[in-house]
Amino acid sequence: MSQTATTGTRTGMRRAVALAFVLGLSTPCVAQAAPLAPTAGQLPTCPAAGKEPGIGHDPRFTDANVALFAGGDYTADGGTAEAEGLLVVGGNATFAKTSGGVFNVGRVGAGSGILPPSGSVMLAVGGDLKIAQGTTVDVGHGLTAGPRYGGSVQVGGAIDEKGELVTNGGSRASGMGASAALSPHAAFGDTIRRESASLAALKPTGTTVKSGETVTFKGAGAAGGGPQVFEIPAAELDGTSTFLFTSIPAGDAVVVNVTGGRAVGISPMSVGFNGDRADTYDSAHFGEAASRILYNFEGATSIRLGGGGNFMGSILAPKATADLTASTNGRVYVGGDIRTHGSGNESHNYPWTGTSTFACKPTTPTPEPGTPGTPSTAPPASSRPTPTPSRPVEETTPPTAPGTSTPTPGTPEQPTPSSSTTPPPGGGKSDGSLATTGGQVAPYLVGAAALGAAGAAVLFVTRRRRARL
Repeated sequence: MSQTATTGTRTGMRRAVALAFVLGLSTPCVAQAAPLAPTAGQLPTCPAAGKEPGIGHDPRFTDANVALFAGGDYTADGGTAEAEGLLVVGGNATFAKTSGGVFNVGRVGAGSGILPPSGSVMLAVGGDLKIAQGTTVDVGHGLTAGPRYGGSVQVGGAIDEKGELVTNGGSRASGMGASAALSPHAAFGDTIRRESASLAALKPTGTTVKSGETVTFKGAGAAGGGPQVFEIPAAELDGTSTFLFTSIPAGDAVVVNVTGGRAVGISPMSVGFNGDRADTYDSAHFGEAASRILYNFEGATSIRLGGGGNFMGSILAPKATADLTASTNGRVYVGGDIRTHGSGNESHNYPWTGTSTFACKPTTPTPEPGTPGTPSTAPPASSRPTPTPSRPVEETTPPTAPGTSTPTPGTPEQPTPSSSTTPPPGGGKSDGSLATTGGQVAPYLVGAAALGAAGAAVLFVTRRRRARL
């Protein structure tokens, strides 16, 4: 082989490797553009009874019912992080995180994975929507596959967007008027008042004992064909930090009727369910307890969930305002204002199994494009669909449930304590990034693409050299 041919071959090889490197670097762009989450049609609609999931990152089920309702105003400030499921606000909604950052709505970094269908309304506001400078409201993050995308937003008044509203391809509409913006949930305030009164009329089936900051709810021990019902005065529940549910028959829902019209303050630290601790993320009973328990504050004027632990169960409070720094796990239905302002606290969507009104509502999967009788376009037509953002999702650390003292032998109903809430599945500390973004597999895709491109380029140069010889 001549020196010229050798030099030419080396030059060609260097060009081939450079070409392969460029092609390899372009691969992540393709990988990141891949669908980030299953479509509504790929997810089962509603979990089976007793199969409610624990905390995780992936979308698992669809639910068309209201997850979080504020009959008055809704304010998310401080370091609060996310609200999973459909958020309905009768008054104004304000998002103003103290240090800026992302507040997730609809789909969250770590939650139940029970979400509204892709492209459906995930934020409905009867009044004005205000987003402070530096704050991003990210609706339906990662729900980018199928004929419908992201999460849609309906606002009765104006959108004051000093920060940023991201819908990931979902629609956004303002100036609709309260009735249209909240539809089909415009009368939801009446619904929660009616349901609260109905539940409050139920006769207790179990016993309630308060001791210090611990309250124990002991069930009848045998399934009675209806919910297990308990009653406690608001004055006794006030100041409670540990909640023990014992002798609860399998499958029975739980109603805790809180009587009286005074304010209630709770700092949840530990929740036991039939002898096991249920408020840590590694608990096998996390989803079960969150889905079966409901606290009915029929007459309470205000509710404060303090601290940074996990409150387990739904909240029904048609006459109250709510102040939240703890995370909630269940439906949250409040007739007045809600303010959430903790440090990384979250609202996780767990439908209540005790009544069809608050249960998971089945959804009809959206047909794929090309299906006879369905449109072939992607996002639903409305005002200003928002492109999918490329920015990372706000870092959120799961709330920590402070530990309790170790139970003494012979008290099986006391939950096993833990010094902190276990991080969501996936290993290590949760960084708030939503699952299925492709970030985990991108390095492998880059390497594979680079090797493939390099091989093709080398083969091309070798063939050219042979042809010249």
